[in-house]
Amino acid sequence: MSDLRLWLIGAGVVVILLVLAYNMLQERGARKRAEQAFGTQAGDALFDDAADERREPTMGKLPGREEADTVLARAESRPLPAAEELAAAGGPEAEISARIDTVAVILADDPVTSEQLQPLEEALMGHAAAVRIEGIVDEQWHPVEVSPRRSWRELRAGLQLASRKGPVGEDEIEAFNRAIADFAARVNAVSQREAPSAAAARARELDRFCADVDIEVAVNVTGQFGATFSLARVKQLALENGLSETGSGDLVRYERGVPLYAIRRFDDPSSKPSAHYATGLTFALDVPRAEDAAGAFDEMVELAGRIAGTLGGQLVDDNRKPLTEAGLASIRRSLDDVVRGMEAHGIPAGSALARRLFS
Repeated sequence: MSDLRLWLIGAGVVVILLVLAYNMLQERGARKRAEQAFGTQAGDALFDDAADERREPTMGKLPGREEADTVLARAESRPLPAAEELAAAGGPEAEISARIDTVAVILADDPVTSEQLQPLEEALMGHAAAVRIEGIVDEQWHPVEVSPRRSWRELRAGLQLASRKGPVGEDEIEAFNRAIADFAARVNAVSQREAPSAAAARARELDRFCADVDIEVAVNVTGQFGATFSLARVKQLALENGLSETGSGDLVRYERGVPLYAIRRFDDPSSKPSAHYATGLTFALDVPRAEDAAGAFDEMVELAGRIAGTLGGQLVDDNRKPLTEAGLASIRRSLDDVVRGMEAHGIPAGSALARRLFS
């Protein structure tokens, strides 16, 4: 065998060894990043079992399983100050929260481009529940559609667990997890998902919480001595006082684009509704979506009283009995109970999470 042939064989062996060594380093790097993301960082406030120690909320330490899905630990539902809530969300533009979403994380060695991400976005569009995808840029989460970069090594997707339509079922959570796992496999990434049974249990609990605090407080205005109100005049007064008319004809007071309270008909059930007149009006406040529910209620009551005076009406309760200061105080107490209950669960009334949840 010639020296040249021996030299070529030796060079080939060296190249193979270098390739194997490079692959081992790549696998070790991917494993290290996965362990950092899934095993050693501090947990999200929803999943943190430490009752006395406050830590910077992230995806948190996840217990190991033989299966791909991971059961995330339950935690106390304590409120977070504004700065810590921002940290929990992962940045000023982040929307996903483990308080109301089941969250899946994807870690890739090579950046995943927006073009590569499109199949996942299309797969998740079929869900009835809201789904969001975010990517890490400069250590902060950004929704991918407004991200300052168009490729990401770290991504997370959140499936909203409940809304006013009810809780998400385990089947839908399983479909969400499959879409995440399939996508991660296609882009040679690793992923971590919450076990469907655990996520479904959280969805049911979140739905029960919604049912407990999802209240509307209202005051009514009726005409005295059987008088009726011209709907055209009501609309004019509402627009003059800062309300807007929606496409469906509702009269709504908005605050930074969010519906706060509305005026609707309060007709006597014994009378036939008229297209032009109403026997009464209802001023209704959507408490969970109001950032300052007490202030909004006082504003609404003041407007109802002013319109009642203009139209020759009076404030009444749902039984059409005059609404006294004691009655208003009782309504305020119910409102305060809801606000405190929402704060105790880390979902303050009027917050971005509350507006998502009560939609």
